[in-house]
Amino acid sequence: MSNKQTILVTGGAGFIGSNTVKFLCDSGFSVRVIDDLSFGYKKFIDPRALFFEASISDEKILEKALTGVDAVMHFAASSIIKFSLDNPLSYVENNIVNGVKLLDVMRRVGVKKIIFSSSASVYGEPQSVPVKEDHSKNPMQPYGASKLAFESILSSYYYSFGIESTSLRFFNAYGPRDEQQPSTRAVPMWIKGMLAEEPIKIYWGGSQIRDYVFVRDIAQVHVDVLRLNGCNVFNIGSGTGVVMKDLLEEIMMIIGKKNEIIDMGERPGDPKKLVADTTAIYEAVGWKPSVTLHDGLVETINYYKNVKQ
Repeated sequence: MSNKQTILVTGGAGFIGSNTVKFLCDSGFSVRVIDDLSFGYKKFIDPRALFFEASISDEKILEKALTGVDAVMHFAASSIIKFSLDNPLSYVENNIVNGVKLLDVMRRVGVKKIIFSSSASVYGEPQSVPVKEDHSKNPMQPYGASKLAFESILSSYYYSFGIESTSLRFFNAYGPRDEQQPSTRAVPMWIKGMLAEEPIKIYWGGSQIRDYVFVRDIAQVHVDVLRLNGCNVFNIGSGTGVVMKDLLEEIMMIIGKKNEIIDMGERPGDPKKLVADTTAIYEAVGWKPSVTLHDGLVETINYYKNVKQ
């Protein structure tokens, strides 16, 4: 596959998007980014990419950004689960309606391939672990429901209009540049809290089991699936569960600090155990994570040590 392809990355100023943009640029792709900077940061956009500061709801700018593009990597979405509970309508508008606007402009200008950032939250509380792609889908919050709805829309656009798609259901992504505001993800919250010598908040006594995958491995799989045809859905995780209190212990060990821990009790919308079965993506393109949890945490901690809080 020639790396002279041109890729439009929506949400390319955010956490996973900006890491993927850097990976694409390093791999020799021609890259464009569209982001309205509502949750992203201009400083994260690789200078080698052509940047359009706009929402994907702006069809005029979107058409300009899409013209001459070979494929879209679609990260632009509202992703904070708490906000989806506070304002479900905004998640429907941004994650579904604006996604359909993107697909319609793609159709208009002749772009026939999209890689979509979906989520393990489509499953809800799994009946069996590790979770396979054909597991029943019972989203526990509007965020997960919006991701599942857009997967269905992608299927319809493939069969109706020939737009090929691959939906990647991320499990727990972590790594540098996770500057989500307000911060809700455990790894960056815990690292920042430890470095600032603040008490660390945990839920459910740290008993939940999660599947963590490093952001650079996620970027890699986006390139790997570009060669696929049709309409596809894959889990993206490590395939290994880690107990959250053990993850916290590992972070404390690497940093060399023991902070006070505050148990916040139960939190709605949290499955107890969520681990990916990654057989399908390995069989399709040979992808498996290359970064161990320890090495990924070391790199992430070094990033936060060097960034001005």
